[in-house]
Amino acid sequence: MEYMVIILVIVFFIGSVSFSMPSKRSKQIAQLRLDAVKLGFKISSLAYSNISFKSDDMRLASYQIKNLSNIKEAHFIKDKNEFILYSPSKLKYSNEYETLLLSIRSLPESIIEIIFSQALIVFLWNENLGIEELRRIDSDLKKL
Repeated sequence: MEYMVIILVIVFFIGSVSFSMPSKRSKQIAQLRLDAVKLGFKISSLAYSNISFKSDDMRLASYQIKNLSNIKEAHFIKDKNEFILYSPSKLKYSNEYETLLLSIRSLPESIIEIIFSQALIVFLWNENLGIEELRRIDSDLKKL
């Protein structure tokens, strides 16, 4: 009986220690987010974001970067693998809309939704694609 109690205590201790250690996926996401911060991104979960996205997929992460483009107010969502303008609708009737839409459509497919404001560009994407995809997004956003 004493051995049974000792074995249960050891099993419980090993289980507690292994549960508190981060998984391989958690380590990868942590490294990706650290690299993203080094590139100048701010990261937030969709659940805690103060920006209202049309998508409600909690697996996606919201990344922000300083807006250096000439687009100062726009919200694009991906519908059937193509970006469409969600707001403001007045942008649709501007002279630059077609060229703007072409440049937005040239962004990587991993971006699900993108919002341009005066100060920031905020986008949703799937973090599982890794740092190389994020670098590609970064370079494409700087070309806008």
